Amino acid sequence: MTDTTPSDNWLQSRHDQWNTPPTLMNDYVRKATGSTIAQSSRVILGLDNEVYDVTTTDNHHFIVRISHKDEPRFEAERWALNAARSAGVPTPRVLLVEQATYDNISVTFCIEEKLPGKPLDVLLKDGLNSDLNKAIDQIGEMLGKLHSVRIDGFGYLQPDGKGGETSFADIMLMANERESELYEAAKKWNVPTQNVTTGLALLNTHRELYQFNAPVLVHGDFGARHIFVDGNHVSGFIDMQDCSGNHPIIDFVMWDAYWSELVPTSRLMASYDNKGLFTGSYDILFHLVLLRESLIMLMVHARREQRHGVQDFITNMERALRYFAS
Repeated sequence: MTDTTPSDNWLQSRHDQWNTPPTLMNDYVRKATGSTIAQSSRVILGLDNEVYDVTTTDNHHFIVRISHKDEPRFEAERWALNAARSAGVPTPRVLLVEQATYDNISVTFCIEEKLPGKPLDVLLKDGLNSDLNKAIDQIGEMLGKLHSVRIDGFGYLQPDGKGGETSFADIMLMANERESELYEAAKKWNVPTQNVTTGLALLNTHRELYQFNAPVLVHGDFGARHIFVDGNHVSGFIDMQDCSGNHPIIDFVMWDAYWSELVPTSRLMASYDNKGLFTGSYDILFHLVLLRESLIMLMVHARREQRHGVQDFITNMERALRYFAS
């Protein structure tokens, strides 16, 4: 019997709300691949999409993601995956992005090739071995290639691969602009008001560190579940719906906040080509980004009425505050 956690149960119940008819899915798989579904299995991962692992009658493998959002950002992700691949990062090819309707429900299909191998977090459950160590030592190098893609503008990518009319400073001070919402979220999650006040003051005080004007392609949700490994090599990066034009430090903070217990961030830094990123005010900016991420996510989860994950945000916020208090 498999043990389940409250987080697992919450995620399962969220996915149970989505049930696209198999006949409709088969129609779009045929449209994308020229073949029909021989076998499919539901994948309960992620918060935003209904996902299926599909094998077609001609024995090819695909991932079908179905978004129930109005703006799923699949086209922006397709642009990012293509740009990353051109820069030397293996990524799945997106074959189709198209809207559909059933029972007065609007959805968007995204059908892409399935990468060989398995997610790194799944493989690590069996412990490290020589093959995995070789693959892990490639991650930083590939992340550097991803960050070599220059982006016109900051913020979430648009379908044409451009960012928005914002700045890195605007992004870093987003929590400050939503102060009342943040205090409400803090109250909901029993976060001391003084911690929020101190955090906002720190973000405001270090404005001079936000004068960064060279946005690059950032994954936005960079972690072990989005890195596929096949044998002793990384077979690709997946799931770039949160891609943006941003500071490359963002991906290192995301890894450190949520995945460094599995693989220390220092191992990514060791093979990352641009060592200059880690000099100067890197540590200060790192902890400011960590603080900003934590405060924003407290609001996101309050809006979603989503308790699981909140303690991680509080822990990361407290870690950042301790850094500046020392």
